[in-house]
Amino acid sequence: MDAAAVRRKLGARLEELGVRDAALTRHLRGEDGRNSQDFADRVAFTEMDEVIEQLDDSARQEMLDIRYALERLASGDYGTCESCGETIPERRLEVVPHARLCVGCQD
Repeated sequence: MDAAAVRRKLGARLEELGVRDAALTRHLRGEDGRNSQDFADRVAFTEMDEVIEQLDDSARQEMLDIRYALERLASGDYGTCESCGETIPERRLEVVPHARLCVGCQD
């Protein structure tokens, strides 16, 4: 496993999530002009806010997980299951680069 490649992949995802989080936050605050819409549009936007807030929460959690994975990479613990101590298969880390647990422990 190439640590520099993992760091780049995690950094790119972190940046992508940061942009999305900022856009969702602007939307939820009404800074994207949605409040200037007609009443029916504002109602529709308000109804979608719960879903948007869940997406925002999910993105923020993933950002925390990625930051933690970067810390583990720096400390040399990246790729080790936090539960059983076994090596997390490289294929799993390719799919979920911020994985803390191997597949067995995740289940």
